[in-house]
Amino acid sequence: MRHLFAALDLAKNKLYGHIKPIKKRTQFLEFCRYLRTLCPPEVRIAIVCDNFHPHLTAKKCQRVGTWATANNVEIAYTPTNSSWLNRIEAQFTALRYFALDGTDHASTRNRAA
Repeated sequence: MRHLFAALDLAKNKLYGHIKPIKKRTQFLEFCRYLRTLCPPEVRIAIVCDNFHPHLTAKKCQRVGTWATANNVEIAYTPTNSSWLNRIEAQFTALRYFALDGTDHASTRNRAA
């Protein structure tokens, strides 16, 4: 199984994605750090996320919130069961239908490529 971390730059109309073997907070922060490199540090960026636990800042782990504050990033969360509010969800649907449906990859490495 592979997990896709993806971001949609609305200003450039460009989709960015990283495929990872696991989807935990460390991998989410790696992807956030990558997104931060796409704009100058003085430009504030907003990352819209669902409420999947690796995205969240919680009492138990403040890494996401601490990183965001230190790097001029706003993490905005959609309400539970409201993925339709996140504009990237439509991109996932198109990706699945046009790139993955009807395929039979020999391996996950082949699918990732």
